[in-house]
Amino acid sequence: MHPEPRRRLDARSVEQALVFAFASGGQGETLDRLALRAELEPSSFAPDCFAKDLFVAEFVNLCTAFTIAGRRHQPHAPRLTRLLSHPPADLAVVEFRQRTLRELMQRPELRRALEDAYVKLRELFTLLESSDTGKHFDPVARRLEILRATARAIDGLAEAFAGAESGLARASLYAREVQRSAAYEHLRQLLDHEGHLATVRVDVTLAYDGHLRGLEIVRAEENASNRFYVSPLKRLLTRLRLFFRGYHLRQTEVLGRLINSVFDGVAPFLVDAIELWGALEFYLAALGFADLARSKKLDVCLPSLSAVHGGAEPPETPSELEGLFNPFLLHEEKPPKSCDLRIEASGFVIVTGPNSGGKTRLLQALGLCQLLAQNGFVVPAAAARLGFRRGLFVSIVDEVSVDQREGRLGSELLRIRRLFESLSMGATVILDELCSGTNPSEAEEIFRLVLELLAELKPQVFISTHFLHFAERLRDEAQVPGLSFLQVELDDQQCPTYHFVPGVASTSLARMTAERLGVTREALRSLVEAARGERAASSSAPRGDSPLPSPPKSAQARLGGELK
Repeated sequence: MHPEPRRRLDARSVEQALVFAFASGGQGETLDRLALRAELEPSSFAPDCFAKDLFVAEFVNLCTAFTIAGRRHQPHAPRLTRLLSHPPADLAVVEFRQRTLRELMQRPELRRALEDAYVKLRELFTLLESSDTGKHFDPVARRLEILRATARAIDGLAEAFAGAESGLARASLYAREVQRSAAYEHLRQLLDHEGHLATVRVDVTLAYDGHLRGLEIVRAEENASNRFYVSPLKRLLTRLRLFFRGYHLRQTEVLGRLINSVFDGVAPFLVDAIELWGALEFYLAALGFADLARSKKLDVCLPSLSAVHGGAEPPETPSELEGLFNPFLLHEEKPPKSCDLRIEASGFVIVTGPNSGGKTRLLQALGLCQLLAQNGFVVPAAAARLGFRRGLFVSIVDEVSVDQREGRLGSELLRIRRLFESLSMGATVILDELCSGTNPSEAEEIFRLVLELLAELKPQVFISTHFLHFAERLRDEAQVPGLSFLQVELDDQQCPTYHFVPGVASTSLARMTAERLGVTREALRSLVEAARGERAASSSAPRGDSPLPSPPKSAQARLGGELK
């Protein structure tokens, strides 16, 4: 996950948790909670400025599941959400992750190896988290199974990525280093002793009908080459000596102590395996998102990211997106519409169009595309060229809470203040319906103020608005540098196509939306008349018990026929 490998977990805490889990069983997601404390790369993004409005947690839950051998796996949502909400500030880290993902996408055999390694590590840590207090569960057998799972995981990793050229090769290097350790050699010998105590050669006698008639042991050889081997005579003498000294040790107690000591030796290596498990899950989540998009006939890509040398200034390269789509629409019955955009590196894009035309969905897609790109993740576009930004501010969700003190205007002004408090040079800003909480004249004044001051920070800004006449004036005046306009494209029937083209929308299609939702004079008049008719009928009805209404004549005839 990082060009410079180093441990990002508290090794002592994790090792203690591993030893405790091995000895007595986990207490439910103990290792996952420890993994959430891993140190993250320095980031210039503040999660509270975008994570809620971009629904990052929902994206993880809905779009990152992956399938291995027909079984669906869901990544650990809190861990992946935390990682995606802190994109690295160093472009080299992002490019390192991209190289790994690109190799996985280009070489299917490496993806299969990645999936196999993930399954084996998941099996190991699931066994560690499981309890050994079951009614019919043998704790020694459980611990032996954990040791076998450890050996399968390490041996599988050692060969999995031997031919990889990206960061994947580190996983095999790590596993080979573990294999060379004395602790792992003890693990091998213990498993060999437990699984290969002796070799027995037998002669079998069969009758004419194929049934077994006789069995004779020809030779039995114990596995004397194993370091844990003890001869029968020595075992007997040891038991007699302990017996005469008054000690009564069960064989399982001795074996349990031996197993625990072996695990204590390999536990420090498993600290790194937990980090590796999380890294494998990150890449599998990206591949799972790509699979989901392709199932809807859409493409994803690894974008090219550009930045001014040293990152001191905002990037100057325009953003170009081909086939951009909103990931949240992948679960709809119909696949989402994609669009192509070219956006200047710094400046303002004003988005206009009718309600339900796709403006908010476009803003979500743009924000997620930038966020995922700067994590080294695949992005929801067939091709993408983006600037490496130094921050992200997104305000799309406009919630009303019971303890809210300010009205809509006050809430809008607080949103604007928070924007300037958190903004840095060269960030991306996404604002949905700026200044919609006040009258148009006051809104225009605040709108102009925001544009004027934001320009000094050289951000890339996307703003949606329903103030169409104001947007037209901004376009005609041409006083704001770097200002461009996008509108929802309409077809011949004035219906949104969910594509976006240059320009300012001429109408919000409010009348068509009202007709579609049944909010017309005729529709509302009929509801009013129906309500008045019900009131008149209730006022003219006699007091007391109201008789049941008589059924229609056809129903009376049918009922009479049935009674006859």
